[in-house]
Amino acid sequence: MTRSLAAVFAHPDDETFATGATLSRYASQGVRCSLYCATDGDAGRSSGVPVSSSEELAAIRRAELRAACDILGVSTIVSGGHPDGALQGVDPDLVIGEIVALLRRERPDVVVTFGPEGAPTRHRDHRAICRLATSAFLLAGTATAFPEQIAAGLPPHRPARLAYVTWPAPPAGSAIDTQGQPIHLSVPAAGLHAVKMAAFLAHRTQLDHIAHFRSLAMPPSEDYFVAGGAAAPASATSLFDGL
Repeated sequence: MTRSLAAVFAHPDDETFATGATLSRYASQGVRCSLYCATDGDAGRSSGVPVSSSEELAAIRRAELRAACDILGVSTIVSGGHPDGALQGVDPDLVIGEIVALLRRERPDVVVTFGPEGAPTRHRDHRAICRLATSAFLLAGTATAFPEQIAAGLPPHRPARLAYVTWPAPPAGSAIDTQGQPIHLSVPAAGLHAVKMAAFLAHRTQLDHIAHFRSLAMPPSEDYFVAGGAAAPASATSLFDGL
């Protein structure tokens, strides 16, 4: 049986920062990996890449996302194109419906997204995508939710597990002191730092953040809290353990 994994994030590069090693590991093992990215990240800076408008930056960042996902092995990308930095103001049914459609089409065993704290940065879009992805996880298997999708040939699908990105408790006095959810499973990442860095370098407009990436995004494992579906067994080292 071919496993399937769906990642749901707010911005291009979230997939690499938060789950780059995880996606690469499973894609190399034949797991079908897909991604929903809610915005094009067009409200940010471009790290010296010449850009004349937010529309041009959006197009560049979509291309960068495709290049990074090619490196990681993500086969399917759905870009929502919603306002960067203002995801909480978008009609939630619209975004939830887009995520539900991806889940019904790709039929993942596991869905990963940010936790309610919004990753170590606590970004408002990160917090919003947690709420939206969690709702989509619950509604994708509900026959009365988004019935127009079912009529169009996308039958309900209930993923077996929802996992939030998390991390160890920060030490006292840490510059980034956000506390995540408890760690339920840890996917080994140390052997995949090179491919994760290559994927980040594909996001050329984000290279001003490379020091931040090196200090925060290269842990020995990528850690997850199981927020819904099947609980993880003790000392789990795979998103699919116990399924």
